[in-house]
Amino acid sequence: MRIIKTIFFAGAVLCAIASCDNLDNMNKNEKGYETALPSALMTSAQVNYAYFLTNASVNSNNFRAYAQHWSTSTYTDEANYNQAKRNLGSSHSVLLYRDVLQDLINSQKQIKDSKALGPIEEGIKKNRLAILEVQIVMAYQTLVDLFGNVAYSEALDIKKFPLPKYDDAKTIYFDLATRLDAAILDLNDQYDSFGNADLIFHGDVAKWKTLANSVKLKMGLHLADVDAAKAKTMVESAFNSGVMSKETDTALFQYFSSITDMNPLYDDLVNSSQINIAAFFVNELNGKEDPRRDFFFNPNSKINGEYKGAPYAQQVNYADYSNTGLRLRQKTNPGVIFDYTETCFLLADAANRGFNVGANAATYYTKGIEASMKFWGVSDTDIQTYLNRPDVAFATAAGTDKQKIAYQLWIAYYNRGFEAWTEYRRLDYPILTAPVTAVQEAEGKVPVRNIYSTSDKTLNTANYEAASSAIGGDLMTTRIFWDKF
Repeated sequence: MRIIKTIFFAGAVLCAIASCDNLDNMNKNEKGYETALPSALMTSAQVNYAYFLTNASVNSNNFRAYAQHWSTSTYTDEANYNQAKRNLGSSHSVLLYRDVLQDLINSQKQIKDSKALGPIEEGIKKNRLAILEVQIVMAYQTLVDLFGNVAYSEALDIKKFPLPKYDDAKTIYFDLATRLDAAILDLNDQYDSFGNADLIFHGDVAKWKTLANSVKLKMGLHLADVDAAKAKTMVESAFNSGVMSKETDTALFQYFSSITDMNPLYDDLVNSSQINIAAFFVNELNGKEDPRRDFFFNPNSKINGEYKGAPYAQQVNYADYSNTGLRLRQKTNPGVIFDYTETCFLLADAANRGFNVGANAATYYTKGIEASMKFWGVSDTDIQTYLNRPDVAFATAAGTDKQKIAYQLWIAYYNRGFEAWTEYRRLDYPILTAPVTAVQEAEGKVPVRNIYSTSDKTLNTANYEAASSAIGGDLMTTRIFWDKF
């Protein structure tokens, strides 16, 4: 009884000291986090950016259709370029601004406000901020490549700028280049970063620096037709600092077998039967006996022993045409953020423009084909047989050198729809033909831009109208500033 009384008395004293009359304090979880950790915010942003690039939902990713790698047997509105029907502009904006950029920027703010306890902690902090900055640059570049002028200097500060203006796309690109340079300088592989909270490189700072330089290479080439001097400086600087040079440099986003962590393509390709391979793509690969066909396409979907592509943007019987490869149907198949293959072709493009990147266009062209085939599992013998073909070898393949590079890059970008569509717009090859059934707004052309969200028109009308006027009209036929030819 004495023990009980003692405990009660001690509790009463502690309550008095802690002001037990303030019962609100009793509801606080002193051990829990009231705000998301910076590392968790970055993890969330990586998940959502990977989803943007990887998924094949008709509501949020029709880029594989725009590149005419895939077509759909049932839902044909998207392949016919009906961007307004599902308000794709809103889907892209919400995902990239709210679910990617907002988390990255909030993570960055928290880290900036934290105090480093010494030189090691300061080095880690600097790396974390730089890694976040690289990802912010990538997300904003994606937005510009989608829409042209977008909210940038006034973006994501709803209290100060509830109706943000749209900045000039070229100006944004130049600012992103400056930010990327600063991030590259800050990355120091002598210190750690995010560890396993980083789902792409698991905190490997050296790989982040390589990715940052590869992004800079791509951004520089996007400027090549509008500012050749700036492009040359960026490309050569990126190359000298160190771009991707081997397959292990590739930035992958690993998926897992659980329902919440699996590759989103599983739902699109396994749980529904509507995505076929587009006829133009199949015919091109059949014509060159491309050994990637058995990996790109499903061997079990051959028709009379041959891969058969579906007529683009037409409703068809799914079973009458070839469909997607078995690897793409795996829950654990990783998504690609940026890879060694595209780096080779970008360097081929740079060399072809006379930029000093260590080798000539033919060398990088060949490396690009080899890298693509090895990534997909093609044997060395089949790779060499393909490279020996007169219609493949750089010296003898049809078209200008620029067209040869663009054509093989278009093939290598299979299953990476946004990149395939973007580089098709930039390099203008191969020649893709819009379906006769395309919506009237397409004006008989493959889209070169995504129209803005309908909410932009209704909620931010003045700034929307100013942006639309500045770029030449909110149309899918309006070219992004770097798309000059």
